[in-house]
Amino acid sequence: MAAKKGKLTKVLDHLKHEDPFSKGVAFCPGCGLELLLRFIPQVMGNDIVITGTPSCSAPVLLGQNNQSWHKLSYFGTLMTGAAANATGLARYYRKAGIDNTVVCFNGDGTAADIGFGNLSGAAERNEPFIYICYDNEGYMNTGIQKSGTTPFGATTTTTPKGSVHKGKNLRRMNLALKMAMHKIPYAATATLSDLDDLAKKLLKAKEAKERGFAFLHVFAPCTTGWGYAPENTIEVCRRAVKTNYFPLWEAVDGKIRMTKTVKKPKPVKTYTELIKKFAHLTEEDHQILQDDIDYEFCILGGLSVLEGECQLPVSAQD
Repeated sequence: MAAKKGKLTKVLDHLKHEDPFSKGVAFCPGCGLELLLRFIPQVMGNDIVITGTPSCSAPVLLGQNNQSWHKLSYFGTLMTGAAANATGLARYYRKAGIDNTVVCFNGDGTAADIGFGNLSGAAERNEPFIYICYDNEGYMNTGIQKSGTTPFGATTTTTPKGSVHKGKNLRRMNLALKMAMHKIPYAATATLSDLDDLAKKLLKAKEAKERGFAFLHVFAPCTTGWGYAPENTIEVCRRAVKTNYFPLWEAVDGKIRMTKTVKKPKPVKTYTELIKKFAHLTEEDHQILQDDIDYEFCILGGLSVLEGECQLPVSAQD
């Protein structure tokens, strides 16, 4: 079926810069990270400075031997100090009078777990850089171990399905909401099935960086660690949004609004049925996962209603 006139330009119009990555890179087939990494500089510009840690993205960002897979400026650091490193870079460039954008690019293991302390500190100090967390719900690069954002019931190598336990017995943290509660200039969620929404949020984050800290939480499923067909990456993202498993919203100075409202959310089963790490879930397990999704979305809905009713004190807005 032919696309409607003007349908494609909604996303393509955001791609104003060249793709700085080589045609072939070392991501797994179907990995959403490749699309995300190529998309960010094409929207934000090739003058960004990326800093990151050991992760799924590191082999491509660091390069191999004495060769590089991209033309961007990249600075590798440790998981424990990712945001602290970005802080140093941003402060140096500002002091030197160099106008550029520092992007701290890390997985959920660094953002939600190992490096959360200095991430929170950078947000509290309102450091002028953008932090992008690509969330594949675990430590995929080091053996598919569970992280703080791994959802209830999911199997990983540290939360296996066995005779005693059947996947993770704890619920996931809401990292994006935690960051929004720092009342930073900009926080948002995004995913790869809604590229127009992602592009707009990248540009808003770049603009907000002039006022301080900006945080983007990008849902980025992992075909290898989750066990789904490589061609289903975008469909997994799409169903995550349509079930409210991963709702799309943004917060300006801590005030939340939904950027995409799903009028008739699908049951979470329509999402989990594509993914092997959920294949063992019982009806009871699915209900626990569904209740958690509904509860978190209820919180977001309540907070977004408050957007027009609550105003920050003038002193806090300055």
